[in-house]
Amino acid sequence: MPGLGPTLIRRCLESLGLPSAVINASLGDLVAVEGIGPETATKFLAQIDSSQMDQSLVLEKQLIEEHGVSLCSQDDDQYPQLLRHIPDPPPLLFIKGQIVESDAVSLAVVGARRCTQYGREQAARLATLSSQAGLCVVSGGAYGIDAAAHRAVLAAGGRTIAIISSGLARPYPREHTSLFNQIANGYGAVISELPMGYPVLAENFPRRNRIISGMSLGVLVIEASVRSGALITARICVEDHGRELMVLPGRVDSPSSAGCHKIIREGWATLITSGTDILDALGETGQLLRTGPSVPHTDSATNPRLLADVTESQRKIINVLQSPLALDQVLSMTCLPVSVVQADLAMLEIRGLIRRVGNQFSVSL
Repeated sequence: MPGLGPTLIRRCLESLGLPSAVINASLGDLVAVEGIGPETATKFLAQIDSSQMDQSLVLEKQLIEEHGVSLCSQDDDQYPQLLRHIPDPPPLLFIKGQIVESDAVSLAVVGARRCTQYGREQAARLATLSSQAGLCVVSGGAYGIDAAAHRAVLAAGGRTIAIISSGLARPYPREHTSLFNQIANGYGAVISELPMGYPVLAENFPRRNRIISGMSLGVLVIEASVRSGALITARICVEDHGRELMVLPGRVDSPSSAGCHKIIREGWATLITSGTDILDALGETGQLLRTGPSVPHTDSATNPRLLADVTESQRKIINVLQSPLALDQVLSMTCLPVSVVQADLAMLEIRGLIRRVGNQFSVSL
C-alpha cells in the first residue's frame, strides 16, 4: 500500500489486530492509528476498493510461483530471529532459496561498489575465513565488495544471504542474476521486502541496508568513501541496532578507505585485520564459534556453559524474564538502553536462553 511502511503497518496491526481487520477498517479506524491522517486513510481505502487490487494480487501470485519464491511474515518460524529485534522489521519477506537456523549466526560484509583490487581481495579473504568459522555472510548483492564476499563464500561451500533493493522478479544488478541463482540453489537465500516487480529506486537502498544490519550479529565495512552507503549501514548497525561494527583499514592515501579511517579515528568501530579479530569482536558468540562449526540452538538447561557466558546486561534481562514480558516492560525493569536490550534479546533467543511468543519474551530455563 503506498504510504504504509513497516512502522505504520506495525501500528495498524497493534491497533486493529489481524491484517484482515486492517483491510476491512473504516476511515475512522484508520485515522485513529498514530501517524495515519485523513489523507493517507482515504488513499488506503480507495486502493482497497479499486478493482485493480485484485489484478495486482493475481499478477503478484503468478510472479511468486514463476520465480520459486516463498513469503515469510514475522509470525513464521523461518523469519530471521535477529531481524525481529530491530525497530522497524519488514512485515513480509520475499525469499528465494532457504533460511536455516544456523543463518542466525551471521556477519554482514559491506563496502564500496567501485572497490580497489585490495578491497576485493580482502573481502574475499575475510568472507572466506568468516564462513569457515561458521558464520553466514550477509551482504547486498551489489557490485564490488558485496559480490566479492558472496562469491568467496560460495567457493568455500558456506552460507550466504543477499538482500537486494528491488523485487525478486527484477533483481538488481541484473548482471548478478546468475550469482543470485547460485546463492538460492542450496547455499543460502536472496531476500527482498519489496513486491516481486518493484524497480530499483534510490530510496530503497537505505531501507535495504537496515535489513542487512538487522539480520547480522555485526557489520564489517571494507572500503568506504566518506559519503558512502556502507557508512549508512554502519551507523544503522551502531545507533539503531546496537550491533558490533568492524572496519578494515586501507591505504592511508586511498579515497576508497577514507570513510573507514574516519570511523576508526572517531572510535566507534573495531579495527579488523584477520578472522581472529572478527571472532574477538563478536564477544561470547565468537568464543563459542572457536569451539565448533556453529553455535547450536540448544536447551540452556542442558548446557550450563551457555548460561555462564552471558554478559552483565544479558543476565539482567534473564533475571526479569521469569514471567513473560513485552519489550517495553523489559526496558522499564532493567533500565537498559533500548539498543542494548534489542541486541541482547536477539542474542539470547539465538542461544536458546529465552523464547519469544508473540510480542513477549520469557526464559527457556
